[in-house]
Amino acid sequence: MYAGVACAVAAYLVGLVLPGEPHPAAVLVPSLLAALVVAVVGRRGGTEVDEYGIRHTPPGGVASWKRVVDIRAERRRRRTVVVVYLDSGETLRLRAPYDGDWLGRDPFFERRLFMLVHLWETHRDWSIHS
Repeated sequence: MYAGVACAVAAYLVGLVLPGEPHPAAVLVPSLLAALVVAVVGRRGGTEVDEYGIRHTPPGGVASWKRVVDIRAERRRRRTVVVVYLDSGETLRLRAPYDGDWLGRDPFFERRLFMLVHLWETHRDWSIHS
């Protein structure tokens, strides 16, 4: 969305500098092309959760329920993200769900976070390791 707005503003400014009347397509076409490029090439990813653990899609990180120590919602820049703390001291920041500004707002963020915590408490190993 940001790239489309930037292209539209740039095209409009170029239309103002060139002689003649700016054509509406000069603003619309670059915006649509930028939106298409961002949609096709942009980052895609999510989180797969099942009885075995949490996985990033595309592959990037795996955490079995036995390795998870805590699941928290933390503020990173202007987003609230889910962070998984592992027994090795590592953290795994999940790509989804997240809650952010404007179109990044997830109305079901709290529900999804609660579901992740509930799955972890259901499938984790409750034994005490020494």
